[in-house]
Amino acid sequence: MAHGQPGKNFGTAWTDAGIICPWTIWQVYGDTRVIERHWASMTRFMDWRQASTAPNGLGTSIGNPWGDWLNVDDPTSVEYVDTCYHALVCAQMAGMAAAIRRPAEAAMYRERFGRVQKAFATHYLEKDGRLKETSQTAHVLALQSGVLPPEQRAATATRLAEKIAATGHHMSTGFLGTRALLLSLSNHGQHDLAIRLFQTRKYPSWGYEVVNGATTVWERWDSFTTEHGFDGKNGKQNAAMNSFSHYAFGAVMEWAYRVLAGIDTTGAGYRHIVIRPQPPAAGSNPEVEPIHWVRAHYDSINGRITSAWRRANGRFELDVTVPANTMATVWLPARDVSAVAEGGASMAGTKGVREAKAENGAVRVEVGAGEYRFVVSEATVR
Repeated sequence: MAHGQPGKNFGTAWTDAGIICPWTIWQVYGDTRVIERHWASMTRFMDWRQASTAPNGLGTSIGNPWGDWLNVDDPTSVEYVDTCYHALVCAQMAGMAAAIRRPAEAAMYRERFGRVQKAFATHYLEKDGRLKETSQTAHVLALQSGVLPPEQRAATATRLAEKIAATGHHMSTGFLGTRALLLSLSNHGQHDLAIRLFQTRKYPSWGYEVVNGATTVWERWDSFTTEHGFDGKNGKQNAAMNSFSHYAFGAVMEWAYRVLAGIDTTGAGYRHIVIRPQPPAAGSNPEVEPIHWVRAHYDSINGRITSAWRRANGRFELDVTVPANTMATVWLPARDVSAVAEGGASMAGTKGVREAKAENGAVRVEVGAGEYRFVVSEATVR
């Protein structure tokens, strides 16, 4: 039994999970065997995807029209979504091919990505760089998939921020746009807005769910509303399609770990860890007090990674745990190494600290396995 219309039991982005899942597993565990094991099926899928692409290189709508499922009255065409996801999986296939030493196939998928990128620019970009599709999700997918030229990404993120502001700082994204919304904002100069969306309690938001009794993330933004209860505004929203524990919008926690707590990896498998927490600017949220502390840990394949930070009295404090047989790059909000202490002493000669250097308005510290407590006396948290 398949979900969907007869003969159309697939849909862009959903079907692409056959590429996205092996790529994600490889990134998290650093084990290329998952790629080797599924390479033949992945390449057959990519052949099918190429055959279903329009002659001009753009995506098509030939399956289920789910697209940006459960968006809030802000639709994005399936053809646009399909174009962006085609580019995304081409880039992932190129990376996986290189990882298993298939350089010719890696080059082929990079070239194919370039063709999709060119088709996207021809059909979806105005001369001034604006997107012809105007939804919030259209902007998110353009940033997430890499189809935009680097010089246009910051402006696209700015226009996304303007669209969010125009709706009273509300999201209108569905399943596909929400997953990468906060990542796209934080990665392109709009981090304070990302945190504001994360903290808001207005509908639609994660905070709205919390203040209405949620202990898990809902499938729908309006799985319950104070105006319409569990039935929705059309009176037809019932338990047949109303999960109260659903992954899609819960994907926001990827952003919470990678950006807010700052736990990430350079390359696959968390062998070289990155700890770069990103607090909001003081006073950046007019609705509630901006987040000023985070405690998080991630049980990686190599062991537990911890990032616990707080900002108080002009200081920035960060506790870090780096598991055995790994190393980490820790970024601290300071202009100079002299403003940073570890374990109550200067970092000069501190055990485990291999290098400390001011770089790009922050201090980069290279450390080995162990536990560290960094204190920045004059933090430069924007």
